[in-house]
Amino acid sequence: MTITLMLWTVPLLAQSNAPISAIDWLSQPSLATLSEKTLIVEDPTTGAVVEDITVIELDAPVTKSYGLIPAKISGIPQDFWTDLDPDTLTQIIGSLSELGLPAAEDLLLRALLAESLGDDAVLGIRVWTLLDRGAVHAAYSLLGQSEINNLESFALFAEAALLTDNVEHMCSQLNAARHLSNNEALQVYCHARAGSWDTAVLNYFTLNTLGAFSPTTSALLAADLDPELADVLSLPLPDPISLTALEFKLRASVGQPVSTQTLPLKFIPSDLSTSAGWKQQIEAAERLGAVGSLPAAQLLERYKSSQPSASGGVWDRVLAVQNLDRALTDPIIDPSNELLALWTLMRDRKLAAPLARAWANKLIKFGEVPEKDDILFQMQVLASANTMDFSATMARLHSYNPQVLTNSYQTLMAQFDGDIFASIPFRSANMLRAMRLISDALDGNDAAFFEAISLYRAMGLTPLAQQLSMEFMILATDR
Repeated sequence: MTITLMLWTVPLLAQSNAPISAIDWLSQPSLATLSEKTLIVEDPTTGAVVEDITVIELDAPVTKSYGLIPAKISGIPQDFWTDLDPDTLTQIIGSLSELGLPAAEDLLLRALLAESLGDDAVLGIRVWTLLDRGAVHAAYSLLGQSEINNLESFALFAEAALLTDNVEHMCSQLNAARHLSNNEALQVYCHARAGSWDTAVLNYFTLNTLGAFSPTTSALLAADLDPELADVLSLPLPDPISLTALEFKLRASVGQPVSTQTLPLKFIPSDLSTSAGWKQQIEAAERLGAVGSLPAAQLLERYKSSQPSASGGVWDRVLAVQNLDRALTDPIIDPSNELLALWTLMRDRKLAAPLARAWANKLIKFGEVPEKDDILFQMQVLASANTMDFSATMARLHSYNPQVLTNSYQTLMAQFDGDIFASIPFRSANMLRAMRLISDALDGNDAAFFEAISLYRAMGLTPLAQQLSMEFMILATDR
């Protein structure tokens, strides 16, 4: 009996309706020096108790160091990730929503990629966090610094490899050491990728008889092993929450790719491929750019890579970007109309800030602009807030957006004028708490913003606190 005839015995399901560089973003002009010092060498000698976070002392020194950005560049302390046990760190990072302010997004990415100490469990959390934010290539590169020698580490490696199209390398490792994974579907998939077709088919039928696969996985593997089945394959819509990287790849390989529009961020980079349509590429770049997981220059390049042939939705945004790009390039053109069009479409989509960064050099060339040019000024601030005088910039932003911190603007400014009464360590627990407070502030809790600013200043990050304050005055207008 041929393989094709054998695979026809697989039950099919009823049909239902319906590479990013790891550290390119580090060169973006908006990234401020983290502290007044060139590099934070060690933690302050005094600390403060942070509520709701359990901090532990490790029983033994952590000697492994992982990271893509050297400490002398990142400004992140070597022991940054060593103050929390893995379970607590997982819980806290998992509780963070989208951070909302570009400087907060940048700091988290910088910390995740920085060369710092930590055991394999902490590395795994950093990698998973990068994957969840759509920085899949950075995650794969970071994981490449560790040993893949057990079930847990290989499961993470397989996920990252599938999401970054590094399948051949991953499968060669699994085929050479089958004990590294108890994922039977992945084992069958990797035998097939290596060209061991007979072995893949035999293993598939044996395991399928034993009930090792769900109906969907069984049908997908069957169609993957026998392409003729793909023409008649009917599958239910995937669950975005439980969808695995393997199922995502299998669905694509049998001609039923899953739309990424409602999927988690880790699946989005697949739409940046040149094989995807231009609209898909733009929408993927927008989702990743909004959380800082795509360098601003790459976002702008996607918008400019062709000419729209339709209108409405994404095409209106493409036209707005292209029109403003031309206006900023020509020193004779007044870009006011183009700025207004872009601001109207992009600010609420969290895309004004990354585009401002992409145009940073052009925006700064305008120098000091008149008071009436409110959008141009705010774009200048988003492009490079750390180059501007803090007090004067905040006063002007407050005049543009008086609804932000209406009754507490002066309180915030007085907070910056006041002394820092106690220093706290610049470590993961304090940074993550401050980031959670930023999210609460964007949901309307002004007191949370004051507390976050106090934490950043106490960690020695006053320049960053100032940058966050300027961004908050611009981006918190529609809370």
